[in-house]
Order: sequence, then C-alpha cells, then structure tokens
Amino acid sequence: MFKVAILVEKSLADSLFLKKDLEFLGTFAQFNPVEELPAKITLEFMDEKLENADACITCWRTPTFTKELLDRHPKLRFIMHGAGAVRNLVCPEFWDMKGRHISSNAPIIAKDVAQTTLAFMMPSLKQFWQMSAMIRSGMWKGGEAGNFTTMNVDKDLKVGLIGCSLVGKEVIQILKPFGCSIKVWDPYMSPIEAEMLGVEKAELNDLLSTSDVVSMHAPANEDCRNIINAQNLPLIRDGAVFINTARGLEVDETALIEELKKGRFFACLDVTSPEPPAMDNPLRTLPNVILTPHMAGGHAMQNRSLMGRNAIKEVYNYLTKGLIAYEVRGEMLSHMA
Repeated sequence: MFKVAILVEKSLADSLFLKKDLEFLGTFAQFNPVEELPAKITLEFMDEKLENADACITCWRTPTFTKELLDRHPKLRFIMHGAGAVRNLVCPEFWDMKGRHISSNAPIIAKDVAQTTLAFMMPSLKQFWQMSAMIRSGMWKGGEAGNFTTMNVDKDLKVGLIGCSLVGKEVIQILKPFGCSIKVWDPYMSPIEAEMLGVEKAELNDLLSTSDVVSMHAPANEDCRNIINAQNLPLIRDGAVFINTARGLEVDETALIEELKKGRFFACLDVTSPEPPAMDNPLRTLPNVILTPHMAGGHAMQNRSLMGRNAIKEVYNYLTKGLIAYEVRGEMLSHMA
C-alpha cells in the first residue's frame, strides 16, 4: 500500500475532502487523519508526514517545498496541489529533479475565475453598481439622477483579453454564445491557435483602445510586471470596464488609481499589489471601483469538494497507473498565472 501525506490546513481540508473520497483514498494508500490536521501547516509538520511518503496533497498556504526538505524525502514522487498556481509551492531546484512530478487543480479553478470575470462584467456594463449607489443616496431615475447608458453582452460588445491562459480560454468559451468580438494580446499564442479559438490576435495598445471590456489573464512573471501602466492606461476607452482577476503585479497600481480618479472607466479588481491594500488606499473608496479580496477562484462551495475529489483522483492515477491529467512542467511557468 502507498503512503500519501495530506499537507492541508484543517479548515481547508474539512471543505475539500468528503468522507466517501477519503474512504476511496484509504483503499490504496495510508494517510494522516484529516481530523488531526493542524490549523497551520509548518515545515516541521511537512517533514514529519513526508517520511516514506510516495505522494502528497497540498493546498493554499502550504509552505514552499525547500530543496533540503525534498532531499530528505527521496521517496516522494508526486505533489498534487489542491489549489491552482504552483510557482511558489516548490523551490526552483524542483524542476530539475528527475522522477518527480507535480499537478494542480488549475483547470477546475480556471472555470471558477472565468465565471467571476463574467460576474464582474455583466453588472458593470449594466451600471448596476452606480444605480445602486444612486438609490442608496435617495435618488431615483430621471431628473437629478442623470442618465445611465448601459451595454449588452452581445455581438456588438468588444472584449479584450490580456493573456490567453487557462482562465482566458474559459472566458472565451463562456462568451461564445453571446457572439462578442474578442481580441487577445498574448505573445505565447500563435495565429493558428487564435483562429481555432475564434479570436483576433492583437497588439496591446490596439486592444486597450478598442475594447469595451479589458480583462487581465496574463502570467505572473517579470515580463508582465506593470504591463498596464501610466503610458497605456489613458488608451482605455471612456465608459469601459477594466477587470483584473489575475495578479496585482501586472498593473501599475499608482497609475491605475490616478486614471480611475478621472472617472473615465470602471474597474473590478480581485487582486491588488500588495494584498491586502492599505486602509487608506483609494481603491477602497473610489466610486468606480469594485474590490474583492482575491477570491475569484476556488471559493465556490460546489467546487471545493470537486477540488478535493480531483486531488485524490490524480494521486490514484499517478500511483497506480503512472498517469497525470494535468502535469505542470518547468517550461510552462513562463506563461502560467
């Protein structure tokens, strides 16, 4: 029988793992009891539970696997990350270690983030946030309330996606039935892939200046740091909606705040840099900003148990069949979130 180390905080594990899924895990592996998991995972806890482990399951807030930790546990062959991004989960040396593999729930979380993107998009285009604020202030339509001009999600809507990651591709699929015109800036996407997806590959400045909705889905690497900045923010159209469910580092926040103070466009931000934003950060109070606490992906309750079940399924398939449905490799990091 195999050994699997569960390296997940107790509160997360309770929402991830259903009893029947843990029972299935027990049919092929020994594992540390979920009810005995700590409130916080430490390197010391990991070191203890990884003794003779063939695989492990991690999630948000699991500490980084250091080279020293990995060297002490040569039997560990497979890391299944129950969340999405693995960039900070393992040390740089991991990617050159032979016989070791890592997977994640990124494809599941991508669907969740894409739906959050749509959830930001539709009420923003309909100006529900502004209408709600107007009513709370005691006004009603007409007269002193002014006129609202809204947009539909249809063939006339121009959407610009910055990055065509897993999330970007999910957004494209969600928008397809609406017939929207979609432009994508992504240096990693070939013209053939753009054609297959039914989108137009565009230059960044062209995308910013022609889109009604601009949505961030670029990878969190140095090439994309402050890719949206003081030079190109003025290109965003008046009345447009700017959405960021990717990473805060991709946007020059100071420049974004200055542009938002002009009231020209609306921003929906699930991420900032740093997180959380300071209490006096204008993003917390600007009337044309919706701010959520980095919860776009993995927080839908129906997804939690799916994430846990998929993590166990991936471990089973690897240990018993040598199969990995979604393997993350080092060369993929440059264009992943």
